[in-house]
Amino acid sequence: MKLAVAGKGGSGKTSISGTMARLLARSGHRVLAIDADSNPNLALTLGIPTERFNDQPTLPRGLVQRTEGGGATLTQTLDEVVANHSLTGPDGVTLLVMAHPQHAGAG
Repeated sequence: MKLAVAGKGGSGKTSISGTMARLLARSGHRVLAIDADSNPNLALTLGIPTERFNDQPTLPRGLVQRTEGGGATLTQTLDEVVANHSLTGPDGVTLLVMAHPQHAGAG
């Protein structure tokens, strides 16, 4: 099953996503959560301690490659991406973070 949660800011997307991910993982499902927010906080909701946040490797820029047909493909397998760029929460949820801003700046 694939599930995407989207909506306006402040609507509870991170809280709902984290809670659902933890419940599914506790039920024995393999869960991969991807935080694509420009202000990533899903790790907190998943129960990952704040002192581990700096250990969270972000996804590299060269991970997606454009194809001749206008599509995109990964330059690594999903298993390689997870092995090299993820953290695992206490309930077994694997987390990937798309961005990890270090400071504010112009968009």
